[in-house]
Amino acid sequence: MADYDPPFSRRLPMPGAADVAGLINRETREISHRVYTDPDLYELELEKLWSKAWIAVAHESEIPNPGDFVTRRVGDDPVIIIRDKDGVKCLLNVCPHRGAAVCRTDKGNAPLLRCIYHGWTFARDGTFRGAPFKGEMYPQGLDKDSVSIRAARVEVCAGIVFMCWDEDAPPLDDYLGDFRWYLKALLERTDDGLEVIGSPQRFVINANWKVASEQFAGDAYHASQLHKSLGELRGMDPNDPQVWGMCDTKVATYEGHAIICFDQAKRFGRNVPGFAELPAIEKLRLFPPPGMPSEMVDQLPARFPPNELDVLADTPPSNGIVFPNLGIWSTTSMLPDGTLTSFLSLRTYIPHGVDRFEFVMWVLAERGASDTFRQNMIRVTSLAQGAAGFVEQDDAEVWPSASAGGRGFIGRQNTLKYLASSEHQPPPNWPGGGLVATDFSRDDSQWLWWNRYFDFLTQ
Repeated sequence: MADYDPPFSRRLPMPGAADVAGLINRETREISHRVYTDPDLYELELEKLWSKAWIAVAHESEIPNPGDFVTRRVGDDPVIIIRDKDGVKCLLNVCPHRGAAVCRTDKGNAPLLRCIYHGWTFARDGTFRGAPFKGEMYPQGLDKDSVSIRAARVEVCAGIVFMCWDEDAPPLDDYLGDFRWYLKALLERTDDGLEVIGSPQRFVINANWKVASEQFAGDAYHASQLHKSLGELRGMDPNDPQVWGMCDTKVATYEGHAIICFDQAKRFGRNVPGFAELPAIEKLRLFPPPGMPSEMVDQLPARFPPNELDVLADTPPSNGIVFPNLGIWSTTSMLPDGTLTSFLSLRTYIPHGVDRFEFVMWVLAERGASDTFRQNMIRVTSLAQGAAGFVEQDDAEVWPSASAGGRGFIGRQNTLKYLASSEHQPPPNWPGGGLVATDFSRDDSQWLWWNRYFDFLTQ
């Protein structure tokens, strides 16, 4: 042991150096703990990841009319997501004149965008339209292209608005790759589609954003331990992995996206005699896809062939991540009084520096769902996933310590270990892509999330 060299013990070079690849050991499946604490690495993320990946920023139902806008963040950059007459735009929320914020509210409607600092105005696509005393200030004229707001690429998939700053990045469909079918199954189920209920919940956690994102890339392992008290209240056996999602179908992809597909028979069907023998459509009427009232279930066969309906009924995609930071949680649930309802939420983990991130969460339901149905969804989602939710309180307690453990001289020599691997064999007639495992839940999806992360940082 005398010549043992602690892995990842070197000081990270300045951003952009190739040595960042030394923070991941692809042979032993370990990651330097410094990924959560190193400010130089955070700067490299801003350059290599947040400026080049496709990032989810909104749901199109938030901005239904021309001029509707919301403001969000992508890495450290503020952005405006606004609907123009020909579609959704994403603009840098920075005036090209002197750098002030153009939009100063979370949401609204605007025929034009006007910066209050010097009064420069812009069309909804960011094009420069005018300025006070333009003739007197700029008698030589202005080059419109050089004084317009920078615009990002925008694509919409399953109602989610994605943006990308990189003109050379592949199209969104290529970026989603094997994960595309799972988004369809989760979010494209009826003719009218889903819509956001109310405004997103937002709160800040003093941790690195990657702790939350990599957990949502398929970490069922933590559930029976971190959320043990919740399981005890619900009468769940803390020693039975079957009830904690650890034996459900799990999908990992080389693109870094991942999803766990919950086994309905183990969760809810056990209370229904003969559940396993029922036709798929009957199972779906008993336990509709989250966010869907039972009266809409008959729309599903027109959009999904029989093998896909079987998956929606028996092992629906339920809990996962679109790389790098869009989480999805979709499952049947109950209110304290026993009312059957469901979660269907999207959440993003938005960095505010190396040791803080903003948790933004939307609740969705099918258009046309009743007010009572919607209110029940908001109630059950808030009880579990809101700032004071019984699940997120557990997560928000441990994420800061998981981040801070790599701050010290000794702690930063520690490694995060992803040592457990599954056999990948999809069930017969499985409609989705990716690496599909039906054995005990292990680390593959999180490990591939990290591989994708380092692919971005070292390209």
